Amino acid sequence: MASEVTYAEVKFKNAPPPPAETKVTLLKGTGGCEEHKVLPQSSAEWHCVLGRAEEKGRVWTCCSMGWKHFQSSCYYFSSDTMTWDDSETNCTGMGSHLVVINTGTEQDFIFNWTKRTVMSISKKNYYIGLTNQAQEGQWHWVDQTPYNETAASWRQNEPSNGNMENCAVMHIERTANRKNWNDIPCSTKGHRICETAATSF
Repeated sequence: MASEVTYAEVKFKNAPPPPAETKVTLLKGTGGCEEHKVLPQSSAEWHCVLGRAEEKGRVWTCCSMGWKHFQSSCYYFSSDTMTWDDSETNCTGMGSHLVVINTGTEQDFIFNWTKRTVMSISKKNYYIGLTNQAQEGQWHWVDQTPYNETAASWRQNEPSNGNMENCAVMHIERTANRKNWNDIPCSTKGHRICETAATSF
């Protein structure tokens, strides 16, 4: 027995207009797609990269315009500054969270990208998703990934936990090395790095 499906279009009062037609820019690949997929309408333009040859089939990973792709994630590097709490709220509003750094290669990617931004000024702080606001000395990631102290990239003598320094940043200078995490007061304004999973098809 087949069931009947009813579809309805729902419109909400004061809802924003639907986004413009989605534009997909396919990068780093040859040939066409045998199969098409509609990308989420949260972005009007997507940038996609074809996966490595050893992966089964053709897998494209896509990030919204203005986001940088690395492995299976997309990263947003802000040009404006906010407090840590406002930074996390801003990232959440974009369907992401402050970056959670899981590997040395991810740390290197982020470090290399942010280091390019300090050529004209002496330094910048970029908030990451690490905080000990809940309990002093107990660092945790915003997505509840376990904090691994031995894999952390703190600067020398950091975290110092001084003067209510409960939020972590990547402290980027022209001469900085990849061990660049620093704890600062969460009310200090800094740039932010948001992370979300790349869309794959």
